[in-house]
Amino acid sequence: MMFILVSIVLSSVAYIFGDLFQKPILKYIFKPLSTLLIIFLALQQSAEVSETYKYLIISGLLFSLLGDVFLMLPKDKFIQGLVSFLLAHLIFIYALADGMGPYLEVYALIPAAVYTIVFLWVLLPRTGSMKIPVLVYSLVLMVFLWQAVGRFYYSAEGSAWYSLLGASFFVVSDSILAYGRFIRNLRYSTIFIHITYWSALICISLSI
Repeated sequence: MMFILVSIVLSSVAYIFGDLFQKPILKYIFKPLSTLLIIFLALQQSAEVSETYKYLIISGLLFSLLGDVFLMLPKDKFIQGLVSFLLAHLIFIYALADGMGPYLEVYALIPAAVYTIVFLWVLLPRTGSMKIPVLVYSLVLMVFLWQAVGRFYYSAEGSAWYSLLGASFFVVSDSILAYGRFIRNLRYSTIFIHITYWSALICISLSI
């Protein structure tokens, strides 16, 4: 497993280098390769929870790969990428309910809901025609984090801890991405977006 993790790190660094220094060939090779390596990592995991959970997570990772491809194309395919990641999150949410059912304790939703409401209050006025897709995506991401918190609360095992870390990293990554796209592009934001994004996928893979 260590070899795969090192390969993911090297591939991710190569992509970030290509993005920072405008080397398209590096971007087109190493962005999908990094996610493919994470999918391979997931395939190598022995199912700690269940086989159903494992293959749901892998399905979500495949939609994440599709989102990667859309977002790196020369033409703006942001909405297609958004839909791909939306489907990935819905699959992850379904996976988190495997064997336990959905987590419905409202008090655990409060931190995620407060963050989402404040962030959308700042973000939505800047999104123009993208208001509805961004709103829907943000709410699904909020539920993803909520369900990850619930799974960890009921089952403080390694799997649940990794899924909570993965959901949290996704929130950070998507927040930076949305802020940079709709409000103000941050210097070197691509570094923080992709470090947190691939950290999210790695953690989700290790939750198997």
